[in-house]
Amino acid sequence: MQHMTDALPTSEHFKLEQLADGVYAAVGHAGGGARSNAGIVDLGARTLVFDTYMTVQAAQDLRAAAEELTGRPASYVVNSHAHSDHWCGNQVFDARATIIASHRTREMMPATAEYLEQLKNDSSELERGILEDEERLERETDARWRATLETSIAGMRHVLKSLPLLDLRLPDQTFERRLVFHGARRTAELITQGKGHTDSDAYLVLPEDGVVFMGDLGFFQTQPFMAYCDPEAWTAQLEDMEMSAVETFVPGHGPLGTKADVALQREYIATLEELVARVIEAGGSVEDAIQQLLPAPFDAWLTGQMDCFERNVRSSYRRLSGE
Repeated sequence: MQHMTDALPTSEHFKLEQLADGVYAAVGHAGGGARSNAGIVDLGARTLVFDTYMTVQAAQDLRAAAEELTGRPASYVVNSHAHSDHWCGNQVFDARATIIASHRTREMMPATAEYLEQLKNDSSELERGILEDEERLERETDARWRATLETSIAGMRHVLKSLPLLDLRLPDQTFERRLVFHGARRTAELITQGKGHTDSDAYLVLPEDGVVFMGDLGFFQTQPFMAYCDPEAWTAQLEDMEMSAVETFVPGHGPLGTKADVALQREYIATLEELVARVIEAGGSVEDAIQQLLPAPFDAWLTGQMDCFERNVRSSYRRLSGE
């Protein structure tokens, strides 16, 4: 895995890492305006950008980096799934860029767009959220929660700053199952197997380079967000990736990884489901489940992600208890 960072463009929102000649991961900084990871791929004569971040400011830096690194505007912009931290930056790309997502992802996006437009017109809900987190931070003594609140506050402030600029752009083109980009430098395969992290998740494979941009099928060294997931389908896709020829994995969140990281994430999903199932079998409540301790190394992933852990437990409890 090549991690060449010398002389690459810089941003307050992400760090670029070169994975191969013409292939770059843009790894979001915690508390920045990116809120996720993205990718830049020089196909040869055309540039592909994978995911566009949460805020306009982060996306503007991503566009500038892509144009500097490849010498041209993006021809294709892929949205891996419908969660807003992966596509709110679509608007910054040239109108000639074709924005692509799966059929189901495109169907889900308008609901998110409507909510964000309401937030743009009245940001009081977001402002209250910042104030509540700031007040809680003053009282909080748990280091894991303090880190969580600090990251949350910083992220919400970036979103608040971005809202006046928001002019959401939905995908122009959709696909089902597989879409192949044939370029002079490389081939890229955009694949969706349907449900996993959400109702529809797409990932981008670069076969010649042994690289995959996972979108939110990948969370490395951090809590996977499981609130809307299908654990079995998600696990099956992770198993497929472990058996693939790919060696370098770019997750939607967290640092770059290998098959060992993919396996560890799969183990986390199983561990959380087993933890909640044991509580349910013992007649415990969802609050009892939240008090359970994760084993190593997953306990270390709680710092900065306590809110995600609680949401994971609540969603697993609802699913497994049949509520």
